[in-house]
Amino acid sequence: MPRQLKIAIIDDHPLFLMGIGMAMMPYYDLNYIRTFSSGKQFFASVNDFKPEVVLIDIVMPEMNGLQVAERLRRGYPDVKILVLSAETDETTVLKAMEIGVNGFISKASQPDDLYNAIETIADGADYFGCDISMILKEVASTRKFREDMFSQRELEIIRYCADGLMSKEIAEKLCISARTVEGHKLNIFRKMGISNTAELIKYSIKNGIVRL
Repeated sequence: MPRQLKIAIIDDHPLFLMGIGMAMMPYYDLNYIRTFSSGKQFFASVNDFKPEVVLIDIVMPEMNGLQVAERLRRGYPDVKILVLSAETDETTVLKAMEIGVNGFISKASQPDDLYNAIETIADGADYFGCDISMILKEVASTRKFREDMFSQRELEIIRYCADGLMSKEIAEKLCISARTVEGHKLNIFRKMGISNTAELIKYSIKNGIVRL
């Protein structure tokens, strides 16, 4: 039975909205999904609809996706935000992370990737697609690599996080328990002075820690 998850999709392209709806049909009850052509239209209905997850494009008229995300994060901190956009340049990704979005994937992603992203952020974790790893490769190659702060195991976990792997997947790669991975991540967060995976990725970009 399709999941009854309240999802809002904000994009100014009708055909894209239609395509997203069709892609989500096997997974979610469409009666719980609403589409909006602009941020202004969305905020006029947000208090009545009360979405759990919001999918946002970046390039939109009147109010761009980052402005929508920023307003959402201030006024509705419990809502999960997934940026779904063709704009995956370094500046856009870093700004989205700074705002505190829960996920970021490319419009070129497959339906399964979209489903995994929605499910992951709905369950309280962060999700960043393969495009983020590509950005990390480009940026990390131009920045000084700092490894003195972290153990070899911690560096492995940082790199896997940057690749978008969840703790369970990292545990399988390293042949350790997911609980051990979480313990390492807490130590990494403490050393970085951060509190979540999105901030870990941002920190890694800025300090050249990721070398993929």
